[in-house]
Amino acid sequence: MAIQGKAPQVHKLVVPAMVAILVVVAFMVGVLWQKVSNLEKQGVRTLGETSGRVNPLSADALKTYAKDLGLNEGAFATCFDERKYKSAVEADIKQANDVGAFGTPAFILNGNIISGAQPFSVFQDAIEFELKGGDWSRPDETVADLVDGDINNGEVGVGDIVVELGNAQTKGNKDAKVVLVEFSDFECPFCSRFYSTTLPQIEQNYVDTGKILFAYKHLPLTQIHSNAQSAAEASLCAADQGKFWEYHDRIFQATSGS
Repeated sequence: MAIQGKAPQVHKLVVPAMVAILVVVAFMVGVLWQKVSNLEKQGVRTLGETSGRVNPLSADALKTYAKDLGLNEGAFATCFDERKYKSAVEADIKQANDVGAFGTPAFILNGNIISGAQPFSVFQDAIEFELKGGDWSRPDETVADLVDGDINNGEVGVGDIVVELGNAQTKGNKDAKVVLVEFSDFECPFCSRFYSTTLPQIEQNYVDTGKILFAYKHLPLTQIHSNAQSAAEASLCAADQGKFWEYHDRIFQATSGS
């Protein structure tokens, strides 16, 4: 024997509630749309329009930096447009991958790899260890953590990695017994952080004092940074006219917003 009862009247309650919700949502959408319309009328770009920021690594921007630095604009444009240094940048990429550098920034310090935008203290300990002629296979307490390879999610490897400087851009003492090579990407935010926070201290304490040689090589991560390759090529066009480091600084200042 089936026991019948009154069916619950949920639908009678749900429908009015849904109508009320839809009314509220429609109201909110209308208000938001009105605000967006007002912003557009006032000339303010929405986030979907890149917040109004000009791409600091566009071809036009890269040529503007050359002009700002007083380079021969015609010679720079020809070099850039004809991609004179495409193969040179690709050679740097291959070299980086060959020595185990796949992310940026990556550093080779006298045959030892340091990965990531580490704080100055990490480089200071490693450089001082090298200046004292330390043996990385038998590290003292100053670099023991580096050899463990776990500093701020970075990695430091011990080995005899050979990096041919070739046409790398350098600064410092060319006869220094300590050489720090950076593989970098102009569109990489971590490279920008290294440039603004750590590199100035390395330069002040070790490059400008002649204790080390600092070298820059290119590792544009083209899979995720669509402008990095062209920026690298542009910097070498600036190097043709003797202003690589000025151009290097100008790009990082533009990408960091400083």
